[in-house]
Amino acid sequence: MSKADEVYNVVIERLTTARYAFGDRLLVKELGAETGASRQPIMAALNRLSAEGFVQIIPQVGCQVIDPAKNEISDFFQMFQRMEGLLAELAARRRTEDDLHILRRTQQRLRDLDRTSENASRDYTLLNQEFHQAMHRAAHSPLLDEKQRKNFLMIDFFITHSVGFGAFMDDAVREHDQIIDAIEKRQTERARLEAESHIAAIASSVLGGLEIEG
Repeated sequence: MSKADEVYNVVIERLTTARYAFGDRLLVKELGAETGASRQPIMAALNRLSAEGFVQIIPQVGCQVIDPAKNEISDFFQMFQRMEGLLAELAARRRTEDDLHILRRTQQRLRDLDRTSENASRDYTLLNQEFHQAMHRAAHSPLLDEKQRKNFLMIDFFITHSVGFGAFMDDAVREHDQIIDAIEKRQTERARLEAESHIAAIASSVLGGLEIEG
């Protein structure tokens, strides 16, 4: 792993676990002291994060975490929701038995997760990503898969900065069951609607949480 990738991963982990808040400044000097990286790989990582929408680099000022308006977050969720619906629809059309096996296995791990564990939120986050990535791969559309994977990090970023994953763990698992059932039965329209409904429910919780915070 390059130093730029290392710095990128450190910042992404902090963004998606709410260690960095909306509007926080990111200082090159501090990142260098923490990671042992020089200025060049740090700036490469920050430029990548800027291109992906997580931070803003302001000339002569520095770098800071984005501080989006509520309507911007709502717009992002709508885009993500439609993309996720399309991937679920394609998965229902193109999935293999191996794809179904992976989806069911990941879903079972989510169902068996100890919700009382102090690491429950982190473990759920990773397994939830694994579930959705398995669905994306079942669509057999690598270009869409790659684009949505990047979007997924932004969704996790918004969730951890509002209500957290604990707010909808149980509901999400039940909704996953419906998505899997539609994909298994090759019900393309239903798969799309189930996936879109799943994301819409998460968006509602996140936007409600942001409203309470405000």
